[in-house]
Amino acid sequence: MKRIAVLLAVLFVVASAVAAAPETHKILFIRAGKLIYDADKPPIEAAEMIVIDGKVTAVGKNLEVPAGAEQLDFSHYTVLPGLVDAHIHLWTGPRAASPSVPLAALRASKAMSYALNSGVVAVRVLGSNGFIDVALANAIDEGVIPGPHIIPAGHAISIIGGHGDLWTYPSDSPFGEYYTPLHGFVNSPADAEQAVHLQVKYGAKVIKILASGGVGSPLDSPSAEQVSPEEMRVIVQQAHMDHIKVAAHVENLMTTLDALHAGVDSIEHGSELDQEAVDFMKSHNIVFVPTVYIVDNILMNGEKDQLPDFMLRKARELAVKHFPSFQLGVHNGLIIAAGSDMSYEPGKGTVLDEVITEVKYGMTPQQALVAGTKHSAELLGLNLLGTLETGKEASFIAVEGDPLSDIKTLKSVKAVVFQGKVVVALTH
Repeated sequence: MKRIAVLLAVLFVVASAVAAAPETHKILFIRAGKLIYDADKPPIEAAEMIVIDGKVTAVGKNLEVPAGAEQLDFSHYTVLPGLVDAHIHLWTGPRAASPSVPLAALRASKAMSYALNSGVVAVRVLGSNGFIDVALANAIDEGVIPGPHIIPAGHAISIIGGHGDLWTYPSDSPFGEYYTPLHGFVNSPADAEQAVHLQVKYGAKVIKILASGGVGSPLDSPSAEQVSPEEMRVIVQQAHMDHIKVAAHVENLMTTLDALHAGVDSIEHGSELDQEAVDFMKSHNIVFVPTVYIVDNILMNGEKDQLPDFMLRKARELAVKHFPSFQLGVHNGLIIAAGSDMSYEPGKGTVLDEVITEVKYGMTPQQALVAGTKHSAELLGLNLLGTLETGKEASFIAVEGDPLSDIKTLKSVKAVVFQGKVVVALTH
């Protein structure tokens, strides 16, 4: 009995010591030459920021350094919120290749690491195969692999022979198991309802409609109307019942108007907006994701990148309407979020290029930074991102130069901090 009493006493002492041990916190103290804490507001010169356990707890000037804080000196750089890409796909290898789902996921994980290292702290994947976007989102949230926050769509909803249909096998192939609502292919409002339920069941956090034809697939024309107005209304109704937003790929005016009246939350590309469409979007707070970089990049580099002839031809025809449509949206004060439509193949374009290209075609640097931070974060429902205010997530970048005066300095990322952890460290 004495031994038991002694053992219990020892255990009590150990437990008390553990309970009394001071709680440790990860504290950062950041000095910034210029701090763009909210792209909608004037920056703070010679600012400081305190981060505790991944959250911003103080922003201002002449702040006191907390005891035990790790100090990050960006006093020669501009610090701003990490970029948010509202429209991406996933790099899974060479164009037109058909890798297995496991290999595609492994390649895409490399793409997401590249995104984070580039200063992109969140992305919305608007269409992939095999629910690899959902798997990546879960793996990143669990800390298994590095990467930004991901809002996955699962399979985009389309029609047989429409945009996103890359099936190249002969007509006598057994394609019955491929053209199903699970894979996003619909032929009726009932199919559309099932497609939404299946994407949500397997992890989609946004629904993507390929409402019109597009540039990147061989069988369709951007002028084609694909998913019917009735099908779009069902898709929006079912998604909104699950409190999930709907993004609509549209390249022509008629499809755009049908999508708007169906109640979609964002217009992707919007290559043929007119005043009626713009007025409707503005009065209903529908977000415009114009994806100007991908069109501009195809025009400049498509031949060098050996893109298929059908893509080059369609992009050239579309560009005549695409850039004026973007400028109409800017001129009318639409809510614009930045989406690159890139796959994040390592070394290739990102939302940073999108923001720069938006300035090229008429936005001010400030408007473009708002689009690439605050507006994109709001569209994705990531309310802790987009600004660096008290209580927000400490995910930010340090760049050399001032992107408010020269937007191209945005590409000179010198450091990346994600959730209060240094991902890319400043090297002198």
